[in-house]
Amino acid sequence: MESKIRRKGYPYILPALLFIILVFFVPVAYTVVMSFLRWNLLRPDLGIRSAGFSNYVRLFTDVFTLETIGRTFYFVIGSVLVELVTGFIVALALDTEFKGWKIVQSILLTPFMIAPVVVGFVWRFILNSDYGPVIHFFKQIGLGAFVADPLLSNPHAVIPVLILTDAWEYTPFVVLVLLAGLKAIPQEPFEAAIVDGASLWKRFRYITLPLLKPSILVVIVIRTLTSLRVFDIVFIMTGGGPGTSSETLAFYGYRTAFQSYNIGFSSAINMLTFGIAIGFTLFYMKIVGGGKNAE
Repeated sequence: MESKIRRKGYPYILPALLFIILVFFVPVAYTVVMSFLRWNLLRPDLGIRSAGFSNYVRLFTDVFTLETIGRTFYFVIGSVLVELVTGFIVALALDTEFKGWKIVQSILLTPFMIAPVVVGFVWRFILNSDYGPVIHFFKQIGLGAFVADPLLSNPHAVIPVLILTDAWEYTPFVVLVLLAGLKAIPQEPFEAAIVDGASLWKRFRYITLPLLKPSILVVIVIRTLTSLRVFDIVFIMTGGGPGTSSETLAFYGYRTAFQSYNIGFSSAINMLTFGIAIGFTLFYMKIVGGGKNAE
């Protein structure tokens, strides 16, 4: 009987399965195949040849590629941490309803509604060393020496600037998810804890955090995956510069494919990014949402 019911359900999920196969598995499979090929569009006379594992060997032996992986990890971990901490604080502040709280929520969500390309142009203007308001403000309060060099031209400052730009755009998303999680937490455990004399910190540590784990997992997984493929703000604000000091794996893959025309190695870079994304997701599920604590 149960098997009959299952068979009857297959036609209903078939469209969704076909959609997933077409938009996800087919491109991934194509990229996997391309990553084992040696195909350079600048040398059509050489054709498409098998490269074996040479593209992947190059990934883990090429110094520049390893540096790019390090920069990508720096950007991803930095942006996720800043967004999670800031979003958590703002969500806790908005959890208590006050007069005009809906207006405040709407204003806070505005950056998330702006296209990343627009965000890149806006922040490139804001940080402009000649007429940018941020640089002008620092000079007015006597901190001109702090921004003597253009921030986007400073190899040591460019990644932190990109992290702050990314956090400005996506912290509202974190706030939205965590606030929804806070609103869904039942009040009975808090009332019982207050009766038992639990302090505010203990209520937060032993009730709020454990019950908010699913929302935190959603936030860090989604933001990690989107940070790994960051391209828009890097392309608009820095173009990977100064030099190559702001290149991430996504931008490196783009430059390899569409400037160097090395399709095989670019596909290997994309597969590495995909593998890192899976690794991060499994790690987060183990630490935040996995194990007996998540049951």
